[in-house]
Amino acid sequence: MALVARRLLGADAPASAVVLLAAVSPIPVLYATFGRPHTLLFAWLMWSTVLLLKAADEQSTRLWIAAGALLGLSVFVHPTAPLYAFTAFAGAFLYAPGTVRGRVHTAWPGAAALVVTFLPYYVKTIHVLSDRYGVGEGGKTGRTFDGRPVWVDALHYVAPGSHNLNWFSLLAIAGVAALLLQRAYRVLAFCAVTVAVPVLFFSFVPASGDSALFFDRYMIPAVPAFLVVVVAGVFGLASLAGPARLVVAAVVVAGLFTVELRRDLHHRHVTQAIGVGAVVRAVRHEPAGTVLFGSTGTSGADFSAFDYGHPANVLDRLLSMRVHSLDYVDDDSCIRVEPFLHGTQAPRYGLWVFYAAAPSEAAAAERALGVPPVDGRYFVVRSRTPLAPRALVQEGLRLRTAWKRAVPLNARVDELLASDRQLLQGRCVPYGILDDPDISPHWPPVKQRQ
Repeated sequence: MALVARRLLGADAPASAVVLLAAVSPIPVLYATFGRPHTLLFAWLMWSTVLLLKAADEQSTRLWIAAGALLGLSVFVHPTAPLYAFTAFAGAFLYAPGTVRGRVHTAWPGAAALVVTFLPYYVKTIHVLSDRYGVGEGGKTGRTFDGRPVWVDALHYVAPGSHNLNWFSLLAIAGVAALLLQRAYRVLAFCAVTVAVPVLFFSFVPASGDSALFFDRYMIPAVPAFLVVVVAGVFGLASLAGPARLVVAAVVVAGLFTVELRRDLHHRHVTQAIGVGAVVRAVRHEPAGTVLFGSTGTSGADFSAFDYGHPANVLDRLLSMRVHSLDYVDDDSCIRVEPFLHGTQAPRYGLWVFYAAAPSEAAAAERALGVPPVDGRYFVVRSRTPLAPRALVQEGLRLRTAWKRAVPLNARVDELLASDRQLLQGRCVPYGILDDPDISPHWPPVKQRQ
């Protein structure tokens, strides 16, 4: 990001300000705590953009090819990656110096590399866009949760504030004026395309379904470009202070930093309320080699703030990363458990974790599972004796069935129950794109064409 900002703004001080503000920008920080791939996609796009801008400035066909190939490979990170990959390429093309004909002559091999690297995998998985996002279906209305236009929500995602006109948006307007006065048209074109394309796409491309709604995460790749314009406004106004311009710029950047940081601290408070530390302490002293199976639970405000869409289902992974003595078996799909089921038959303890968001659910679960809650809402159940793998799967099925009866709102436990039953019946039917539920992690599985 520093390299991108340095190339666009041409000086270390403004580039440092962009990096500082991006480091605490609320939406990227929020998703950096989520168990989702958007942060990896963001990093991938940033490194690709470094190569793109270098290729544009140096008019190097080899760098265009390398950048195009790297952008094309981003499709392996997330199905929405091509939107940002083609946007970044288009922005860099507009940023490149020279005539249109000269730019086409230099950059077309890079465009070909982009298409060649992303196309084979995308052809195999392109139905994800219709199955999961409903692209090409439905109307153009109702694309946001609050009913406001996409551009309004997008503005608040990249420019945190209570009103459309806030410190960030006002400084962005000043930044546009400053770049125009400096005749930095190439920089402005790159930033405008990067920010505008996701907004236009989700405003006008017909789509339906929950995933087609305009989420805050869809603006993460636009944050650095937006902040470049904001910082251009900061330093443009600060230049009016003459010799004190750096001091004035530092004070303004510090104020923007404070606005962002307050939102980050609020989110940190919310995620701390999940209380993962309590359940970690509860399982830390389990015998070494205890098998930790997939967790489940209902969706409450705390866990939803941590990982929208997959609340307690990531709890088992969190515990496996914090308590290394546990043997983690991710059994949300039966195909992942078959090696465990057919491997060593030495008896071991099994461990299952459940999360009840509501007090009434916790009370029902306590009666059904026969164990007291940890921190009022977690339930940690260990097999009474060490068991062979098949017996552990049977015990997991029994516990999850009891949980389902006690907490019927937890529909997501059905994927674990389906996995257990298939394993015991000896007929594993994997779900998910390319048999990987992490590629399309919805339950029940959306319609799929392998």
